[in-house]
Amino acid sequence: MPVRRAGTGLVVGVLALAAGGVVAGLELEQRVVGRRLGRAAGAGPKLDVPRSSGPTVRTPDGVALHTEVDERVDDPRAADGTPSDRADAPLPPDAPTLVLVHGWGLSLDCWLFQRAHFRGRVRQVLYDQRSHGRSGRSAAAGCRVPQLAEDLRQVLAEVTGDGPVVLVGHSMGGMTIMHLALSYPELFGPQVKAVALFSTSAGSLADFSPLRVVPGRVFSRVVPLLLTGLNRVPELVRRSRQAGTDLGHVVTRRMAFGSDVPASYVELTTEMLGETSLEVVADFYPAFSELDAYEAFAVLARVPCAVVSGVDDVITPIEHTDTIIGLLPDAASTRVERCGHLGLMEHHAVFSSAVEELYAKIVRPPYAARGGRVEP
Repeated sequence: MPVRRAGTGLVVGVLALAAGGVVAGLELEQRVVGRRLGRAAGAGPKLDVPRSSGPTVRTPDGVALHTEVDERVDDPRAADGTPSDRADAPLPPDAPTLVLVHGWGLSLDCWLFQRAHFRGRVRQVLYDQRSHGRSGRSAAAGCRVPQLAEDLRQVLAEVTGDGPVVLVGHSMGGMTIMHLALSYPELFGPQVKAVALFSTSAGSLADFSPLRVVPGRVFSRVVPLLLTGLNRVPELVRRSRQAGTDLGHVVTRRMAFGSDVPASYVELTTEMLGETSLEVVADFYPAFSELDAYEAFAVLARVPCAVVSGVDDVITPIEHTDTIIGLLPDAASTRVERCGHLGLMEHHAVFSSAVEELYAKIVRPPYAARGGRVEP
Protein backbone atom coordinates (compact mmCIF):
# COMPACT_ATOMS: atom_id res chain seq x y z
CA MET A 1 0.00 0.00 0.00
CA PRO A 2 1.42 3.47 -0.81
CA VAL A 3 3.00 5.27 2.11
CA ARG A 4 0.75 8.27 1.57
CA ARG A 5 -2.40 6.22 2.06
CA ALA A 6 -1.11 4.52 5.18
CA GLY A 7 0.03 7.83 6.64
CA THR A 8 -3.32 9.46 6.00
CA GLY A 9 -5.12 6.56 7.62
CA LEU A 10 -3.00 6.86 10.73
CA VAL A 11 -3.51 10.63 10.92
CA VAL A 12 -7.26 10.25 10.49
CA GLY A 13 -7.35 7.57 13.15
CA VAL A 14 -5.26 9.45 15.68
CA LEU A 15 -7.12 12.71 15.09
CA ALA A 16 -10.52 11.15 15.50
CA LEU A 17 -9.39 9.55 18.71
CA ALA A 18 -7.40 12.38 20.16
CA ALA A 19 -9.49 15.36 19.18
CA GLY A 20 -11.59 15.38 22.27
CA GLY A 21 -12.79 12.11 23.56
CA VAL A 22 -13.51 8.89 21.78
CA VAL A 23 -11.28 6.23 20.24
CA ALA A 24 -8.74 5.90 17.51
CA GLY A 25 -8.67 4.23 14.17
CA LEU A 26 -11.33 5.62 11.88
CA GLU A 27 -10.22 3.08 9.29
CA LEU A 28 -13.01 0.64 8.51
CA GLU A 29 -11.13 -2.63 8.64
CA GLN A 30 -11.87 -5.36 6.16
CA ARG A 31 -13.09 -8.47 7.91
CA VAL A 32 -10.19 -10.49 6.58
CA VAL A 33 -7.80 -8.31 8.60
CA GLY A 34 -9.80 -8.86 11.77
CA ARG A 35 -9.81 -12.59 11.20
CA ARG A 36 -6.10 -12.73 10.41
CA LEU A 37 -5.04 -10.69 13.44
CA GLY A 38 -7.67 -12.38 15.55
CA ARG A 39 -6.02 -15.76 15.19
CA ALA A 40 -3.00 -14.37 17.01
CA ALA A 41 -4.90 -12.36 19.64
CA GLY A 42 -7.91 -14.61 20.10
CA ALA A 43 -10.78 -13.29 18.04
CA GLY A 44 -13.45 -14.81 20.23
CA PRO A 45 -17.02 -15.35 19.06
CA LYS A 46 -18.67 -12.98 16.65
CA LEU A 47 -20.41 -10.29 18.66
CA ASP A 48 -24.18 -10.49 18.48
CA VAL A 49 -25.45 -6.90 18.70
CA PRO A 50 -29.04 -6.80 20.01
CA ARG A 51 -31.73 -4.99 18.05
CA SER A 52 -35.22 -3.72 18.87
CA SER A 53 -37.65 -1.15 17.59
CA GLY A 54 -38.27 2.29 19.02
CA PRO A 55 -39.96 5.53 18.04
CA THR A 56 -38.14 8.07 15.91
CA VAL A 57 -37.65 11.31 17.81
CA ARG A 58 -37.57 14.37 15.54
CA THR A 59 -35.84 17.39 17.04
CA PRO A 60 -36.99 20.99 16.47
CA ASP A 61 -34.13 21.50 14.01
CA GLY A 62 -35.25 18.50 11.98
CA VAL A 63 -32.79 15.78 13.04
CA ALA A 64 -34.34 12.30 13.28
CA LEU A 65 -32.97 10.48 16.32
CA HIS A 66 -32.96 6.69 16.08
CA THR A 67 -34.10 5.00 19.29
CA GLU A 68 -34.43 1.40 20.41
CA VAL A 69 -36.44 0.18 23.40
CA ASP A 70 -35.92 -3.13 25.18
CA GLU A 71 -39.02 -3.82 27.23
CA ARG A 72 -38.83 -5.74 30.48
CA VAL A 73 -40.53 -9.08 30.95
CA ASP A 74 -43.23 -8.32 33.50
CA ASP A 75 -44.33 -11.93 34.01
CA PRO A 76 -41.23 -14.10 33.64
CA ARG A 77 -42.43 -17.67 33.07
CA ALA A 78 -40.88 -20.77 31.64
CA ALA A 79 -41.84 -21.88 28.17
CA ASP A 80 -44.45 -24.26 29.64
CA GLY A 81 -46.15 -21.44 31.53
CA THR A 82 -44.87 -22.24 35.02
CA PRO A 83 -43.62 -19.32 37.12
CA SER A 84 -39.93 -18.55 36.93
CA ASP A 85 -37.77 -19.16 40.01
CA ARG A 86 -35.28 -16.47 38.99
CA ALA A 87 -34.26 -14.47 42.03
CA ASP A 88 -33.87 -11.35 39.89
CA ALA A 89 -37.39 -11.47 38.42
CA PRO A 90 -39.49 -9.32 40.79
CA LEU A 91 -39.45 -5.60 40.08
CA PRO A 92 -41.97 -2.98 41.17
CA PRO A 93 -44.24 -1.62 38.41
CA ASP A 94 -42.57 1.79 38.62
CA ALA A 95 -39.00 0.46 38.34
CA PRO A 96 -36.79 3.01 36.56
CA THR A 97 -35.91 2.78 32.90
CA LEU A 98 -32.22 2.60 32.02
CA VAL A 99 -31.30 5.25 29.44
CA LEU A 100 -27.92 4.62 27.80
CA VAL A 101 -26.13 7.53 26.10
CA HIS A 102 -23.09 6.77 23.91
CA GLY A 103 -19.97 8.76 23.09
CA TRP A 104 -18.48 10.58 20.12
CA GLY A 105 -17.88 8.56 16.98
CA LEU A 106 -19.73 5.52 18.33
CA SER A 107 -23.36 4.39 18.29
CA LEU A 108 -25.78 2.64 20.60
CA ASP A 109 -24.10 -0.61 19.55
CA CYS A 110 -21.28 0.10 22.02
CA TRP A 111 -23.69 -0.83 24.84
CA LEU A 112 -24.17 -4.41 23.64
CA PHE A 113 -22.80 -6.00 26.82
CA GLN A 114 -24.75 -3.82 29.24
CA ARG A 115 -27.83 -4.25 27.10
CA ALA A 116 -27.52 -8.03 27.22
CA HIS A 117 -26.83 -7.92 30.96
CA PHE A 118 -30.15 -6.21 31.74
CA ARG A 119 -32.30 -7.35 28.82
CA GLY A 120 -35.70 -8.65 29.88
CA ARG A 121 -35.21 -7.59 33.51
CA VAL A 122 -35.14 -3.83 33.15
CA ARG A 123 -36.70 -1.53 30.56
CA GLN A 124 -33.92 0.06 28.50
CA VAL A 125 -33.95 3.02 26.12
CA LEU A 126 -31.00 3.59 23.77
CA TYR A 127 -30.56 6.10 20.99
CA ASP A 128 -27.96 7.25 18.49
CA GLN A 129 -26.76 10.79 19.13
CA ARG A 130 -27.31 13.25 16.28
CA SER A 131 -25.01 12.64 13.29
CA HIS A 132 -24.11 9.20 14.69
CA GLY A 133 -25.22 5.68 13.90
CA ARG A 134 -28.71 5.55 12.39
CA SER A 135 -29.70 9.07 13.44
CA GLY A 136 -29.90 11.92 10.98
CA ARG A 137 -27.14 14.39 10.18
CA SER A 138 -27.06 17.64 12.09
CA ALA A 139 -25.89 21.04 10.96
CA ALA A 140 -22.50 21.88 12.42
CA ALA A 141 -24.06 24.49 14.72
CA GLY A 142 -26.03 21.72 16.43
CA CYS A 143 -22.97 19.63 17.20
CA ARG A 144 -22.46 20.97 20.69
CA VAL A 145 -22.94 19.34 24.07
CA PRO A 146 -25.75 21.69 25.22
CA GLN A 147 -27.71 20.66 22.11
CA LEU A 148 -27.08 17.00 22.90
CA ALA A 149 -28.60 17.65 26.33
CA GLU A 150 -31.68 19.09 24.63
CA ASP A 151 -31.87 15.94 22.51
CA LEU A 152 -31.68 13.78 25.63
CA ARG A 153 -34.42 15.85 27.26
CA GLN A 154 -36.62 15.25 24.23
CA VAL A 155 -35.90 11.50 24.25
CA LEU A 156 -36.94 11.39 27.90
CA ALA A 157 -40.12 13.33 27.21
CA GLU A 158 -41.19 11.26 24.21
CA VAL A 159 -39.91 7.78 25.07
CA THR A 160 -39.86 7.50 28.86
CA GLY A 161 -42.50 10.13 29.65
CA ASP A 162 -42.66 11.14 33.29
CA GLY A 163 -41.44 7.76 34.51
CA PRO A 164 -38.30 7.41 36.63
CA VAL A 165 -35.00 6.82 34.87
CA VAL A 166 -31.40 5.93 35.55
CA LEU A 167 -29.04 7.71 33.15
CA VAL A 168 -25.81 6.04 32.03
CA GLY A 169 -23.38 7.98 29.85
CA HIS A 170 -20.05 7.06 28.26
CA SER A 171 -17.56 9.79 27.31
CA MET A 172 -19.56 12.41 25.34
CA GLY A 173 -22.68 10.71 26.68
CA GLY A 174 -21.55 11.54 30.20
CA MET A 175 -21.00 15.13 29.14
CA THR A 176 -24.53 15.14 27.71
CA ILE A 177 -25.91 14.10 31.11
CA MET A 178 -23.86 16.79 32.86
CA HIS A 179 -25.36 19.46 30.60
CA LEU A 180 -28.83 18.03 31.16
CA ALA A 181 -28.23 18.67 34.86
CA LEU A 182 -27.16 22.24 34.10
CA SER A 183 -30.16 22.94 31.86
CA TYR A 184 -32.84 20.95 33.70
CA PRO A 185 -31.82 20.60 37.36
CA GLU A 186 -35.46 20.07 38.33
CA LEU A 187 -35.37 16.60 36.74
CA PHE A 188 -32.74 15.26 39.13
CA GLY A 189 -34.48 13.64 42.05
CA PRO A 190 -38.10 13.66 40.85
CA GLN A 191 -37.41 11.82 37.57
CA VAL A 192 -33.69 11.10 37.24
CA LYS A 193 -33.11 8.76 40.14
CA ALA A 194 -29.44 7.92 39.58
CA VAL A 195 -26.55 8.59 37.21
CA ALA A 196 -23.57 6.53 36.05
CA LEU A 197 -20.67 8.28 34.35
CA PHE A 198 -18.21 6.16 32.38
CA SER A 199 -14.83 7.30 31.02
CA THR A 200 -15.77 10.95 30.75
CA SER A 201 -14.66 14.47 31.61
CA ALA A 202 -16.21 17.68 32.88
CA GLY A 203 -13.81 20.01 31.09
CA SER A 204 -10.19 21.13 30.58
CA LEU A 205 -9.89 18.95 27.48
CA ALA A 206 -8.23 21.78 25.58
CA ASP A 207 -5.24 21.26 27.88
CA PHE A 208 -4.95 17.58 26.98
CA SER A 209 -3.01 15.88 24.22
CA PRO A 210 -2.79 12.11 23.75
CA LEU A 211 0.53 12.67 22.00
CA ARG A 212 3.20 13.17 24.63
CA VAL A 213 5.42 15.14 22.30
CA VAL A 214 2.68 17.71 21.56
CA PRO A 215 1.43 20.03 24.34
CA GLY A 216 -2.35 20.10 24.81
CA ARG A 217 -2.86 23.72 23.83
CA VAL A 218 -0.81 23.24 20.68
CA PHE A 219 -2.67 20.06 19.82
CA SER A 220 -6.08 21.74 20.24
CA ARG A 221 -5.04 24.50 17.81
CA VAL A 222 -3.51 22.21 15.21
CA VAL A 223 -6.25 19.57 15.02
CA PRO A 224 -8.95 21.82 13.47
CA LEU A 225 -6.51 22.85 10.75
CA LEU A 226 -5.62 19.24 9.99
CA LEU A 227 -9.28 18.21 9.95
CA THR A 228 -10.07 21.04 7.58
CA GLY A 229 -7.26 19.93 5.29
CA LEU A 230 -8.38 16.31 5.31
CA ASN A 231 -11.94 17.32 4.53
CA ARG A 232 -10.63 18.87 1.32
CA VAL A 233 -9.51 15.46 0.09
CA PRO A 234 -12.54 13.32 0.97
CA GLU A 235 -11.83 10.64 -1.63
CA LEU A 236 -8.33 10.07 -0.30
CA VAL A 237 -9.68 9.85 3.25
CA ARG A 238 -12.43 7.47 2.16
CA ARG A 239 -9.96 5.14 0.47
CA SER A 240 -7.64 5.29 3.47
CA ARG A 241 -10.40 4.39 5.89
CA GLN A 242 -11.51 1.47 3.76
CA ALA A 243 -8.01 0.16 3.11
CA GLY A 244 -8.14 -2.48 5.84
CA THR A 245 -4.60 -1.84 7.08
CA ASP A 246 -2.99 -3.84 9.85
CA LEU A 247 -1.69 -0.51 11.15
CA GLY A 248 -5.21 0.84 11.58
CA HIS A 249 -6.23 -2.25 13.49
CA VAL A 250 -3.28 -1.91 15.85
CA VAL A 251 -3.92 1.82 16.40
CA THR A 252 -7.54 1.17 17.28
CA ARG A 253 -6.66 -1.66 19.64
CA ARG A 254 -3.98 0.31 21.47
CA MET A 255 -5.85 3.62 21.67
CA ALA A 256 -9.27 2.23 22.62
CA PHE A 257 -8.27 -0.60 24.96
CA GLY A 258 -5.80 -1.07 27.79
CA SER A 259 -5.36 -4.82 27.51
CA ASP A 260 -5.47 -7.58 24.90
CA VAL A 261 -9.06 -7.92 23.78
CA PRO A 262 -10.66 -10.21 21.20
CA ALA A 263 -10.28 -8.93 17.66
CA SER A 264 -14.08 -8.91 17.40
CA TYR A 265 -14.12 -6.02 19.90
CA VAL A 266 -11.73 -4.05 17.71
CA GLU A 267 -13.71 -4.89 14.61
CA LEU A 268 -16.99 -3.64 16.11
CA THR A 269 -15.24 -0.47 17.24
CA THR A 270 -13.82 0.24 13.80
CA GLU A 271 -17.20 -0.46 12.22
CA MET A 272 -18.88 2.12 14.46
CA LEU A 273 -16.11 4.65 13.86
CA GLY A 274 -16.13 3.94 10.14
CA GLU A 275 -19.79 4.97 9.99
CA THR A 276 -18.91 8.39 11.41
CA SER A 277 -17.76 10.72 8.66
CA LEU A 278 -14.71 12.90 9.11
CA GLU A 279 -16.98 15.92 8.63
CA VAL A 280 -18.94 14.87 11.73
CA VAL A 281 -15.68 14.43 13.65
CA ALA A 282 -14.75 17.99 12.68
CA ASP A 283 -18.21 19.36 13.51
CA PHE A 284 -18.03 18.05 17.07
CA TYR A 285 -14.39 18.79 17.83
CA PRO A 286 -14.89 22.38 19.13
CA ALA A 287 -17.50 21.12 21.59
CA PHE A 288 -14.85 19.46 23.72
CA SER A 289 -12.48 22.39 24.02
CA GLU A 290 -15.51 24.49 25.04
CA LEU A 291 -16.69 22.00 27.66
CA ASP A 292 -17.07 23.38 31.18
CA ALA A 293 -19.62 21.36 33.15
CA TYR A 294 -18.16 21.49 36.64
CA GLU A 295 -21.20 23.27 38.07
CA ALA A 296 -23.36 20.30 37.11
CA PHE A 297 -22.06 18.26 40.01
CA ALA A 298 -23.99 20.26 42.57
CA VAL A 299 -27.10 18.92 40.81
CA LEU A 300 -25.80 15.40 40.19
CA ALA A 301 -24.96 15.08 43.88
CA ARG A 302 -28.68 15.05 44.64
CA VAL A 303 -28.97 11.47 43.38
CA PRO A 304 -26.90 8.30 43.77
CA CYS A 305 -24.04 8.23 41.28
CA ALA A 306 -21.43 5.79 40.02
CA VAL A 307 -18.18 6.82 38.35
CA VAL A 308 -16.11 4.24 36.47
CA SER A 309 -13.05 4.67 34.28
CA GLY A 310 -9.98 2.86 33.04
CA VAL A 311 -6.60 3.67 34.52
CA ASP A 312 -5.05 3.39 31.04
CA ASP A 313 -7.60 5.61 29.27
CA VAL A 314 -5.65 7.85 26.87
CA ILE A 315 -8.74 9.76 25.67
CA THR A 316 -10.26 11.01 28.91
CA PRO A 317 -7.36 10.34 31.27
CA ILE A 318 -7.91 8.94 34.73
CA GLU A 319 -7.06 12.36 36.20
CA HIS A 320 -10.34 13.64 34.76
CA THR A 321 -12.17 10.83 36.54
CA ASP A 322 -10.35 11.67 39.77
CA THR A 323 -11.61 15.24 39.44
CA ILE A 324 -15.18 14.00 39.03
CA ILE A 325 -14.79 11.71 42.05
CA GLY A 326 -13.65 14.71 44.05
CA LEU A 327 -16.79 16.58 43.01
CA LEU A 328 -18.98 13.57 43.83
CA PRO A 329 -17.44 12.27 47.07
CA ASP A 330 -20.47 10.08 47.83
CA ALA A 331 -20.43 8.35 44.43
CA ALA A 332 -19.49 4.71 44.07
CA SER A 333 -16.21 5.03 42.19
CA THR A 334 -14.14 2.41 40.41
CA ARG A 335 -10.75 2.81 38.76
CA VAL A 336 -10.23 -0.22 36.52
CA GLU A 337 -6.68 -1.47 35.94
CA ARG A 338 -5.52 -2.45 32.44
CA CYS A 339 -8.53 -0.68 30.98
CA GLY A 340 -8.74 1.89 28.21
CA HIS A 341 -11.42 4.26 26.97
CA LEU A 342 -13.81 1.52 25.89
CA GLY A 343 -13.95 -0.19 29.26
CA LEU A 344 -17.68 -0.74 28.82
CA MET A 345 -16.62 -3.37 26.26
CA GLU A 346 -13.14 -4.33 27.47
CA HIS A 347 -14.16 -4.96 31.10
CA HIS A 348 -17.89 -5.05 30.53
CA ALA A 349 -18.66 -7.14 33.63
CA VAL A 350 -17.16 -4.44 35.88
CA PHE A 351 -19.07 -1.63 34.18
CA SER A 352 -22.33 -3.60 34.12
CA SER A 353 -21.96 -4.46 37.79
CA ALA A 354 -21.54 -0.78 38.62
CA VAL A 355 -24.90 -0.06 37.00
CA GLU A 356 -26.41 -3.12 38.69
CA GLU A 357 -25.34 -1.90 42.13
CA LEU A 358 -26.48 1.65 41.39
CA TYR A 359 -29.88 0.38 40.28
CA ALA A 360 -30.18 -1.70 43.44
CA LYS A 361 -29.81 1.42 45.59
CA ILE A 362 -32.94 3.05 44.24
CA VAL A 363 -35.36 0.20 43.57
CA ARG A 364 -37.78 -0.68 46.36
CA PRO A 365 -38.23 -3.42 47.36
CA PRO A 366 -34.50 -4.09 47.09
CA TYR A 367 -33.50 -5.35 43.70
CA ALA A 368 -32.10 -8.86 44.18
CA ALA A 369 -29.95 -9.48 41.13
CA ARG A 370 -28.06 -12.71 40.67
CA GLY A 371 -25.13 -11.90 38.47
CA GLY A 372 -27.02 -10.59 35.48
CA ARG A 373 -27.92 -12.03 32.13
CA VAL A 374 -25.84 -14.14 29.77
CA GLU A 375 -23.65 -11.81 27.75
CA PRO A 376 -22.70 -12.18 24.08
